[in-house]
Amino acid sequence: MQQVNIAPNPQIAVIFKGWAADWAKDSQADKKDMATKFHTVYSIAAKVFSEGGEVEMTFLSALFQDCKQKLEMAEAMNEKVKASLKDDDERAQAIIAKVNSAAQDAAHVVRYLGQLLMPAA
Repeated sequence: MQQVNIAPNPQIAVIFKGWAADWAKDSQADKKDMATKFHTVYSIAAKVFSEGGEVEMTFLSALFQDCKQKLEMAEAMNEKVKASLKDDDERAQAIIAKVNSAAQDAAHVVRYLGQLLMPAA
């Protein structure tokens, strides 16, 4: 497996740490469900970007694809929220703000990881 040496990036680490904390609320250590998997992956990513060092390209590529998908799905998610909560605008706006914040974070990660992955392409 090809590896790349990355420098610590506290901004990216904070994003992944936040996502790991969000998923931790829904994960159960004794179960191998999606919440636990996302919590684990994002926790590892937070540690990697906090400390820097050697990282497998496949891991960076998987993170890139995950963040790219978050970004692409944000608009559709917002439309679903608006439709399902049309009678509760305040709640809908709060959820949309959270989706938009995650999408902005994902865009930042996509740009950064895209730069890291570019030389390998």
